[in-house]
Parts: sequence; C-alpha cells; structure tokens
Amino acid sequence: MDILWLLTNIWIVAFIFFIIFYFGYFFLVLILAKIKEKNIRKVEDFAPFISILIPCYNVSSAIDNKIKSTLEIDYPKDKFEIIAVESGSTDNTYSILSKYADTGKIKLVRQPERLGKSSAINFGLSVCSSDIIVMTDADASLEKNSVKELVKNFADETVGAVVGNVTLVPSKSVISKMNHLFYKIFRQKLREWESRIDSASFWSGELCAFRKSVLEKLDEDIINDDRYILLKTRSKGYRCISEPSSYVFEKDAENVLGQITHKRRTTAGTIQGTLRFKQMLFNPKYGLFGMLIFPAHFLRVILLPILLLIIEVLSPFAIFAFLSSFIGAALLAAAIIVLALLGIFDKGRKILFSISYAVFIQIAIISGITDYVLKRQSPLWKMIAKG
Repeated sequence: MDILWLLTNIWIVAFIFFIIFYFGYFFLVLILAKIKEKNIRKVEDFAPFISILIPCYNVSSAIDNKIKSTLEIDYPKDKFEIIAVESGSTDNTYSILSKYADTGKIKLVRQPERLGKSSAINFGLSVCSSDIIVMTDADASLEKNSVKELVKNFADETVGAVVGNVTLVPSKSVISKMNHLFYKIFRQKLREWESRIDSASFWSGELCAFRKSVLEKLDEDIINDDRYILLKTRSKGYRCISEPSSYVFEKDAENVLGQITHKRRTTAGTIQGTLRFKQMLFNPKYGLFGMLIFPAHFLRVILLPILLLIIEVLSPFAIFAFLSSFIGAALLAAAIIVLALLGIFDKGRKILFSISYAVFIQIAIISGITDYVLKRQSPLWKMIAKG
C-alpha cells in the first residue's frame, strides 16, 4: 500500500502542476494585462511604403485569388509592392504568377530549387524595397483592412514586429472544430494579453509584419520561420505584438493526421528556436518576455504533455487508492454520472470531445519532441490537406 499511495501522491502532484501551468499562466497573464499594460503608440493615418512578401510552393489552386485580393487591400495603391517568391513548384504556380509579373503588378523571383520557407523569405527580402515587410501565406485570406491595421503599430519605434489575428476555419471533422476553439481561446487571446505587457509568446506566418533592418535575415536551417522572426526581433530589444483588428483566415487541416503532422513540426521548431535564443530565458534584460512569457511558453509546450502522460499512466493506481475510501468511491461514482450526463447534451459532448482533442495534441507534441531529439525534421515544410 505504501507504493500505491506513493504513486497516488505523484499523480496528485502532476495533476496540480498541470492545472497551474495550463490555467494558472492563462489567468496570470490576463491579470497582468489589466494592471501592467504597456501602450502602443499607433497612428491612424500612418501609411509608409511597404513590401508584401508571399512565399509560394505548389499553390496553384490558391495563388490567383491571393494576388487579386492582395492587390485590392485597403492601403494606398502607390504605397505597397507585392513580391512573390516561387520555390521550385512542380505545378503551374510559376506560370500563374508570371502573368501578373508581366503586367508589372507584382515582382516575381524564382528559386529553381526548393530549399525551405526560410530560404524563400531571405530570397524575397533581397529584392524588397521597403524596411517594413508584410509577410503572408499564399493560402491565407486577408480582410481588406488587415494590412493597414498591422502597419499602424510601426509608428511606435519600440515595435519591431506585429502579427495578425488568425482565425482557423475548421473543416467538418470534430478534431478540427476543437482545434479552432482551442486556438481562439487559449492561443489567440493569450498572445493578445501577452502583447499588452511585453511581447507575444508565439508567431504566425499567415500574416505578420516586421522591420527588415532589425531581422536582417533568417537562419535557413530553421524549422519554424515564424517563431524565428519573433525571437530574433525580440532579442534585438524590440516588442513583438499581436494586432486584434488585423484579421486573417486560413483553412485548418482536414483530418487528425494533418493536425498531428502540424503539431509535430511546430513542437520541434519550438525546441529548436528556444535553444537558439536560450540567452533570453530568465534574462531581466528582456523584461517580462524574458522572465515570464518566453520560459512559460517553452515549459507549457514541453512539460504539459509529460505531466499529462504521468496522469494517464498513474490514473488506475489513483482510482484504486481512492476507491479504498468511502469519499474516493463517492467521487468516482459522481464523476461517472457527470460524464454520462455530459454525453446527453450538445455542450457536454463538446467538453468530452475537448478531452479527446487533448489526447491527440499530446501524441503530436511527444512525437515532435522525439523528432527533434532524433533530428527527423527539416526546413522543408510538407503540404497538408486543408478542409
């Protein structure tokens, strides 16, 4: 019985730490955002010349609409240029882009060999005329005023990078719908609050902007180019913030395999990026980002799935221990009744689905950690079927 209660105590400790890291940080940042907000000096009519950079690889189904919609954004027509970087596509992406380049509507540069998104970005930066770069994915849909809302923030000289408000458009699968809900609440809102006190903890390539003079160029072996942009810019002393008024939409992966593949890659990239900029961890030089936001993000990504695994493995022992007491048996019976009731109602089923979603995320994250340790990831991103 001593061993049983030892395992049960380990389960209890893991459960408590899981709650603290998962929900505690969320509410801590919310509170800090209300009492320690650092305002951004936005200027409504700030509209400098900008370069819009679109990396492209096998996006023939989306690139025509992307170019057309980008040409129609709500921004002075003489104040922006569009640079498309075509990286060794095997479909007709290049021929579609060539039609726009031939009429002078865009600048088109071509990499004969696909070397990864970071390499494509560097290739594009070399021909950009502006210091303010707006980068967007070829399959992401922008609202007309999204670019204008991003750029306003650069009137504040302390801002080095800005990321848009990403909405993942879910497919019909339950796992995709849960990912949409999770991202909206625990990711997008969280980085908005983090931005108010210092800088966001993660970045998105669907739509972001940065100062070229600060970033200079990306390391081309990087797995997550968007995370590198965030960390490199913040390491230079500039804030990296989220702009909630800059909306961008992207279809989510349509199946479980696509979800796991994406999460594996981002996890491996999180580890790589954190280690590359480890000098910022717990460094007061970087304010709340260095002391709280950056280390908390890394610990949440790496530690939470391990804690969850401990909870899952030791749950049978904890249940058996609790059953040995009347209170424990009563709590277990109550839990079974609650789960049964949840299955009856629509909102209850969503809660149950969220539990299954957490399991898929855990599998993906642990796989991503394994990929990084075994060096199984590369800078080349894989095309994932979208809903």
